[in-house]
Amino acid sequence: MIIPKGTSFVFVGKLSSMTRDQARILVESKGGICPSALAPELDYLVVGNENSPLYGGEKRPKQIKAEAMIDAGAPLAIIDENEFLGLLDEATPAELEAIAEAEIS
Repeated sequence: MIIPKGTSFVFVGKLSSMTRDQARILVESKGGICPSALAPELDYLVVGNENSPLYGGEKRPKQIKAEAMIDAGAPLAIIDENEFLGLLDEATPAELEAIAEAEIS
């Protein structure tokens, strides 16, 4: 699936497959955006697999706030890291290079 341009993602918790910077680069390379904070117009809050509440960890404050926003009617979706990866197509060679460069920096 190609994400629609402007789709927004905020990350919480530690990702097991990549760093948050790498995830941001991947999202931006697909036309998405990664704002620094939660907002009612946010599309996705991505919960990292490591120490995720889905695997016995505790909820982070951003996740608790996002749940309250959803209860108030925000169209935000909370997804786990695996669902996030499923939303994105395979990275192109240029995207992989950008991710590798972010890892070095």
